[in-house]
Amino acid sequence: MENEKKNTGSRKVMIAVVCLAIAVAALFFIWRAVAPKGTEGGKHIVVEVVHGDGSSKEFQVDTDEEFLGKVLVDKGIVEDNQTEYGLFILTADGEKADEGNQEWWCITQDGQSVDTGADSTPVVDGAHYELTLTVGYDY
Repeated sequence: MENEKKNTGSRKVMIAVVCLAIAVAALFFIWRAVAPKGTEGGKHIVVEVVHGDGSSKEFQVDTDEEFLGKVLVDKGIVEDNQTEYGLFILTADGEKADEGNQEWWCITQDGQSVDTGADSTPVVDGAHYELTLTVGYDY
């Protein structure tokens, strides 16, 4: 009787582990299907840096890159500040965000918020990207 309870308990744990593995695999494939994808080939974009004083500077960029982060670093628009989560933009066009004052660089595309970081924002031919120095973390 005691052995039957142990076998039943072990079987339940094994079933739970298999179900969890299936769920993780399914979520991975869903994520892969809906994650932003870059496009190959030459693209022309404009990157506008809007400084804390309201002034701005536009960079006309021709690139074959698929994602924005590499373009920003390669063209010297931002300093390369890689973290374990990808590019963290601390300095753009020479202006450094002061984290003590809750300053950060907000990325938008054609005036609309992007739901991705720089490294996962696809480069779209003809797009206008904005990096705006923003104050306060309540965005």
